[in-house]
Amino acid sequence: MRLFKLVITLIILCLVGVFIYQNLGVWDQVTTLRLNLYLVQKSLPVRVPVLLLISLLLGFFAGLTVLLKFHVKTRRQLKRELKEKKQMQANSQPANSSIPNAPGAGTGREG
Repeated sequence: MRLFKLVITLIILCLVGVFIYQNLGVWDQVTTLRLNLYLVQKSLPVRVPVLLLISLLLGFFAGLTVLLKFHVKTRRQLKRELKEKKQMQANSQPANSSIPNAPGAGTGREG
């Protein structure tokens, strides 16, 4: 199975390499990035790989913010549930046990 994964990975990397080699002309082109904010208009010459990297990073951070919101919400809920569980355990401990960690404490057995 490891050999199969290695062979498939090498085949995919070779195909990516061939694709890049055949499209080197496109990768060297310079395109104009126009930013229109209605108050400020900018125009910058940018190479295609840099433009792809910018769009990749913007997409990554957009996805990260969406996942971060879910992660923070889940962590808050987990902390709240753990706090409630500790409170329930503290309330359910027997009050007549003078030494809570003694062997047999609270079980009716002595010793």
